[in-house]
Amino acid sequence: MKHALDDLDHRRPVWEALSDLFLDTDTSLSRSWRIGILAASPYSIEELQQILIDEVYPVCRSNLWQIAGEWAGFDLQWLECRILRRLRSPLRRIFHTLSLGRLTVPLSSEWRHTKEGVLWRRARDYARDVVQSVQA
Repeated sequence: MKHALDDLDHRRPVWEALSDLFLDTDTSLSRSWRIGILAASPYSIEELQQILIDEVYPVCRSNLWQIAGEWAGFDLQWLECRILRRLRSPLRRIFHTLSLGRLTVPLSSEWRHTKEGVLWRRARDYARDVVQSVQA
């Protein structure tokens, strides 16, 4: 997988979709939108989870702890600046090793549903493309 700095055009929509998991609202309501964005990305499920854990989780997790956290969506410029600043940090390796996201993200039921949806959407789109190529 390319480094985020070398792949911003693909990363931005993925960051936005994954940051949705950290809003102070019922994130299942935007699951279909999130699945569509992530399924259209060039990243594998494993790479999406890595982006979630290493790039989005560290920046957005504190929103879930706030009394009145962000609920309408993170400012995309703020999100990108925070993620890139963290990725450039010389302390990144330490933060990476100590990240609780490695333990908590895979257990998140909304992330599990999102992953299943991405896999289903990609399988459906692949089958549709195969049928169309056979018919052509």
